Amino acid sequence: MKLRLSVLLVPALLAVGCGPLEGDEVPAPVVDELTGQVLQEATTKYDMHRLLEDSDVTGGTAITPAQVQQFLQQQGSYLAGYTDPGYGKSAATLIVERSRASNINPLYMLARIQGESSLIQSGTSTNLSKATGCGCPDSSGCDAQYVGFGKQVECAAKKMRGYLTDLEAGRATISGWKVGLQKSTLDPCSVKPVNMATAALYTYTPWVGAYATQCGKTTVGGSSLMASIYNRYKTAYAWPTSAAGCYSGTVDATVPEASCVQSSSDALWRQCLSGTFTAGGTVKPSNCNVSFPYCQSTRLGQGVPTRTCVQTSSTVWQQCGAEGVWQSSPGAGTTGVGPLGACYAVYAL
Repeated sequence: MKLRLSVLLVPALLAVGCGPLEGDEVPAPVVDELTGQVLQEATTKYDMHRLLEDSDVTGGTAITPAQVQQFLQQQGSYLAGYTDPGYGKSAATLIVERSRASNINPLYMLARIQGESSLIQSGTSTNLSKATGCGCPDSSGCDAQYVGFGKQVECAAKKMRGYLTDLEAGRATISGWKVGLQKSTLDPCSVKPVNMATAALYTYTPWVGAYATQCGKTTVGGSSLMASIYNRYKTAYAWPTSAAGCYSGTVDATVPEASCVQSSSDALWRQCLSGTFTAGGTVKPSNCNVSFPYCQSTRLGQGVPTRTCVQTSSTVWQQCGAEGVWQSSPGAGTTGVGPLGACYAVYAL
C-alpha cells in the first residue's frame, strides 16, 4: 500500500528575533523515498514486533460519527466538510460505519487515512480518491474499483478484517504474515509479530519504517508510522474509553459484553470480552450471556447465519435471530429487512 504523510518537520527552536548563527547548519528535512513527503520528526519509537495491540485495531465500538466529525474539525481537515457523492454520506459517517461493519476501530482508520494520504490534517482534497492506499500498490496506480473516499475506507476495513480473520483461524495472511512467525519486511528487517494487529499491519504495509526502535528504514514511514499516528490521535481527543460491547458484522450491531457470535464468514465462534472479540473456535463458549448461532433451516436443509431471511411458504418469511430462533419477518421478501435489520442473505421460494 502506498505510504503518504504530509507533515512539516518541526524545526529547532531559535532565539527570538534571530536567524541561524553563522556557521550553524539547519538539518535537512527527511523525505519519504516512496512518496516524496516530508516525514515528521520521530519523538516516540515503537517495538517493531508489537506495533499496536489487537484492541487498537478492533476496538472503538463506542466511537460515534459525531465524535469523528468533531475530531476532523479540530484537525482542520478537508474531510470535515466532505460528503461522498457515491454514498451520500459524510466522511465522518463513512469512517465509522464502514470501519464498524468490518469490526475495525474507527480511530485506527483515522490513523490509516492520515498515514496514507494526510487527509486528516490537510485542508485540501489532495489524494482524496486514494485516501487509505487500498488497492494502490507502490508499483502502479490504484485499481479503478477502489477509487473514491468511501470505497477506500470500505476497502481498507475489509482488507484488515480479512487479514485478522485468517490470523484468528491460525492461518498466515495472504502475504505470509503470522503471529510468532519470523519474516522479512521490505526495509529489510526480520520481524516476528507477537500479536495479530502487528501481523495485519505488515500485511497491509510490509515496511517497518522510521518509527520503530529496531532496524527500520529512516526514509520510509512504514507500518511503524501507524503506531505513531494512532497513539497521537488517541490522546488528541476525548474518545470514549470503554464500550458497552463489541460491534459484530454478522449481527450488524454492537452486542453486549460476553455475547457469543457464530461468524457468518467462517462459522467459528467468537466471544466479546473487554470490548474485543476473541479468536475464533469451533466450540461455542460455555459462558455466553447471549448467543447468535446459525439457525437450522428445514427448508434449506442446512444452518444459516444470523440475519438470514428465508421464505418458508408463499406467505411466510422468517429471519434467523438470537439464540438460533427464527423470527417472523413478513416484509423481508420486498424490503430485505427483518426484525434484526438487513437480511444477511435472502432465500425466496
